[in-house]
Order: sequence, then C-alpha cells, then structure tokens
Amino acid sequence: MDAPKKVSRLITTVAAIGALSLTLTACGGDGGGAGADGTTTITYLSWNNEEQATPVIEAFEAANPDVKVEVSFAPPVAEYIQTLQTRIVGNQAPDVFRIAPENRVALIGEGHVADLSDLSFVDTLGEANRRAYTSDGKLYGASFGAWEAGVVYNKDLLAEVGVTEPPTDWDAFIELCKKLEAAGINSYTEAVDDIPRIPQGFFGDQYAVEGAPESEGVIFDGESTFADEWTEALTQWKRIYDEGIVGMETVSLTGQQVRDEFIAGNVAMFITGPWDLPALDESGVNFGMQFQPGIDGGTYGAGASDPGFAISAKTEGAKRDASVKLLEWLATPEALALQSEHWGSMSTSTAYDTEVNPVYQTIYAEGLKESKFYLSMEHWKRGADAIQVEATAQFQQMVQGQITPRQVGEALDVKLGNL
Repeated sequence: MDAPKKVSRLITTVAAIGALSLTLTACGGDGGGAGADGTTTITYLSWNNEEQATPVIEAFEAANPDVKVEVSFAPPVAEYIQTLQTRIVGNQAPDVFRIAPENRVALIGEGHVADLSDLSFVDTLGEANRRAYTSDGKLYGASFGAWEAGVVYNKDLLAEVGVTEPPTDWDAFIELCKKLEAAGINSYTEAVDDIPRIPQGFFGDQYAVEGAPESEGVIFDGESTFADEWTEALTQWKRIYDEGIVGMETVSLTGQQVRDEFIAGNVAMFITGPWDLPALDESGVNFGMQFQPGIDGGTYGAGASDPGFAISAKTEGAKRDASVKLLEWLATPEALALQSEHWGSMSTSTAYDTEVNPVYQTIYAEGLKESKFYLSMEHWKRGADAIQVEATAQFQQMVQGQITPRQVGEALDVKLGNL
C-alpha cells in the first residue's frame, strides 16, 4: 500500500535536497518540452524509491515512446514534503508529484496544483479518494488506492470461549472481551502512541449515518468544535479502559510490540492494517481478520486514501499534455496492477481489483472498495501535524484517567485556535 504503515506521519528535520535527485531516464536539452526526436520530457518527484518506481515508469515509457520521464526521489513523508516545497519555492516544481493529507491544503490553497476534474479516469476513482483531494468541487489529486485497518484475532483463543470471530457491534465486542478475560485470556490491546484506530472507525460510522461528507471539516469552518464532534466517539472508546479490558500500559506500547504480543499468544485480538499480514502469516498463528467494531453495527475502519498524483499548475503546453498522459496511464488496469505489485498499493479504482491476502479479502471488497474507511487528518484543513501531536498527548492523558473525553476535544479546540 502506498500509505505509510502508521496512522501518524510526523514532520521531521530534513537534509538539503541536492543529493536526493537521481535520474532514472536521461533528459535532452533543458529537460523541458519536446526534444529533437519529437519526445517530450517531464519531471516526476517520486514518493517510492528507485527500485519500486523503475518498473512502473519503464512500462509507461514503453507504452508511450513519445514521453520521457525524468524521475527524482524523496522518501515520505516529511522529507518528501520538504523537498517538494523547496523546489516549488525555487521555481523548480516537478511536473508531476504526490499530494498528501499533510500538504494538500497548502498546495491547493496556494495554487500550486492543476485542476484534474476533466481527466477521463475520474469516475473510476473511489469515492473517498476523490473526496480526499477535492476542494470547492475541483479534483487536485488522483489517488488510486488506500488502506484500511481491521481486527486481527487468534482463532484458537476465541474458540476457547466458543466464538468463531469477533462481532462487528461495539457492545458485543466489549462483551466478547469480558468473556475472554473471565477465561483468563488477555482479550485485546492497542498502542496509544498515535491517533487510535477504534474512534477513527466510530467517526466514519457517525458521519455516514449523518450523511455529512464534510465530517470534521466543519470544525475548521467554525461551524462546530472538536469537543462537540469527538466526545461521543471518545467516550465509547474509553469504555475498554473504564471497564478493565485494557490498562494504562497502552501509552508505552508501539504497534510492533502489540503485534509481537499477539504473535506470542499473549493477547487474543488487536487492530492493524494489511502491512502486518506477512509477519502474521510467517508466525504460524491461526488467525483471521474482521471489520473493526462499530457503533450501531457500523463497519467503518481506520484508513486513508493513498497520496494522489498531482500536476504542477505551472506545467503547460506539451509538458502538460505529457503529464496528463502519465496520469491517464496510471489509472489503467495495467498500471494499477504494477502499482499493486511493486508499491504494495491496494486499488480502490473500479478499473482494477488488487489480489490481496485471503484473510483481508472481505475488508478489501466490502470496506476498502466501498470507501468505508476514515482518517481524521484527511479532513483537517490546517495545522494537521500540530493537532495530531496534541491529540496523541491528550489521548494518553485520557486513558490514564487524567482528563475526560470532552476535555480532549476542548484542548484541541484551544490548539486549533492558536494556530
């Protein structure tokens, strides 16, 4: 999958970009428009490394011999965003680049990305993918995939209490946890070193029921507050702490530690995404995967659209035509298959279905492909990284009983007001 393995993507200090550029295809002349041989050279700042990007770009060039792609590389997320920003400020924006939740507001608001609404493949994009990179009715990023988390469970441990799989209803899930605990089995654990996944699913359920596509965007428009939007979901999530299912140790755990506890047989269930499936397959644990439990039977999970492909607003003429040709090709079944193979992307496009791990198939087909995933950051219109850091700190205080769910939201309202 194209998205990072953790929900959070914190911005870090980065090095100068000069050493980052590696040319994959040599360019002629000034690296700009049509060359003497009639080809047009465009530049692309790749989110993926050279090994991953090369097969995809080579396939595009083979199918489109009139276009050459000069590729440079920067790793996600912080370094990529800083590299891109530096090039834009230096009037050296690549023709094609990636737009992500962390930089979409700035790129769109400052006019750095072109409107893609009229491209032929737009209707094949997943609903959530279109929504993630649309502003004022215009599409600025072509996102072809996504990830979604689910509950991984130990079939043998659940069988000890007569259960075959976790329920998707939140109340029933809590009852299962209590049943496991009563049998001397650690039922569930999680890491609170990040924005927790359970309430993310609750938010998705909540806004789907309300028919509110703006979701948390209303907070940033001054029409609501974090305190009002978050309190109910956080109150429900906090029940697993209040009712003794998990303890304060979660504030010191990492996602890898949680996974390793599951593999060791020390816990019956945890929530993760498809990135952990290879390790789980190798572990020999008899496991399955289920949708995250939802309120009132909802089946939204924590998840996010992949970063989109964008075209620079300054790219014109033959270079724009060639850039459009690249994006149009990336939306084809052939290209989506290559992205799945080499990038780990899971297609949400109607043009292609990724072959996924069998235990993930139901979540992929009935969740991911149906846009039933939610990540708060995709709906925050400014200050996403600062708010995310503050939110994690507030969550940790809440699960330790130091503050209430509403106080978490109130603290974020203060943070937003100070940005």
